[in-house]
Amino acid sequence: MNRRGRVCFYSERAYPVLDPSGGEFAGGGEVLAVLYARGLVERGYDVHLVTADFGQPERVVIDGITVHRTFDLKRGIPILRFFHPRLTLAIRALMRADAEVYYVIGAGMAAGLVHDVARARRAGFILHAMSDYDVRKDLSRYRLRDRLWYRWALRDTDRLFAQSEYQRDAFRENHQVESLVLPNVITVPDGVVDAGQDGHVMWLGTYKAIKRPEWFIKLARALPHRRFLMTGVVPPPPLTREHWDTAVEAARTCPNLEVRGFQPAEELGRLMRGASLIVHNSPLEGFSNVMLEAWALGLPTVSSVNPDGLVTRLKLGAVATDFPFLVESVERFMSDPQDRRAAGARARRYVVEHHGPGPVFATLTHELDGLLAEVRRRRGS
Repeated sequence: MNRRGRVCFYSERAYPVLDPSGGEFAGGGEVLAVLYARGLVERGYDVHLVTADFGQPERVVIDGITVHRTFDLKRGIPILRFFHPRLTLAIRALMRADAEVYYVIGAGMAAGLVHDVARARRAGFILHAMSDYDVRKDLSRYRLRDRLWYRWALRDTDRLFAQSEYQRDAFRENHQVESLVLPNVITVPDGVVDAGQDGHVMWLGTYKAIKRPEWFIKLARALPHRRFLMTGVVPPPPLTREHWDTAVEAARTCPNLEVRGFQPAEELGRLMRGASLIVHNSPLEGFSNVMLEAWALGLPTVSSVNPDGLVTRLKLGAVATDFPFLVESVERFMSDPQDRRAAGARARRYVVEHHGPGPVFATLTHELDGLLAEVRRRRGS
């Protein structure tokens, strides 16, 4: 196949998305990196991925993606491990990929590191926002070292992608940089769920504070006549398992609440197809993959976020920023099967038109081909 160019993604925790035997923990940024990588392989690019050591070989090809191993996330002496093995092995793997364009999703150390390697190799650099935290002026979520390195990279991107109009405006206002909105890509399933079925109310996420799993537990107790299901990733060490342990304990005394941990893709799909409504109560996101996955199946959502006002403007569900309205919104939807069906149909239509592979990769490949041409002119090749 005539390769259009070599692109390298950097995503430390992405390997389990490609190979579930590598572990369970993977967030939205990791899922997106793999979806973009797979899509670019299908469109004729030579795609590489640099990721952490989950027990895989130093170099392995999965789904047409050449995967380069770096460091073990659990090894090394605190403070010193930042320099070795983390920086040393990450730089070595990025150099080994020998890409024309390097691509990173998210802020922090990774953005600065990938930027510096790209510039050292006279390669292109793409930075893609993952969370609304990434566009805030104070970047308070990140330690000082990572804030400084990220700001350095942010001022010197070849392409800067935002997930939403809100992020694009915030990049301009808070950091004086211009960006292009690239919607999150989603694999649109062939079949849809009957949102009007007598199914469960479902929460999907990582059991950690920012996802507010305690709201869902309280919701189940507030509506004892409804069925509730929680499923998601249990944070690995050194992250705390506190919220997972709390949820498991709650399920013992709340008969209408079922709590599960990480589920393989096939089982997760089955659980989502048994749902009538998805609840997403994280107070701050980028553009939630959970919401997109629900909408792609034809399921409405009750969320604490409203990206670009879409949920209320297009009537894809409800937005509940406080707990009493969360209870009210869930009960209203669960009492009206026809409303759920109509909202779910609108949600699926929106996803197909804006987040399906066709429209997303049309934008991404246009920008990538343009950047590859710039890099080749820069290198005189």
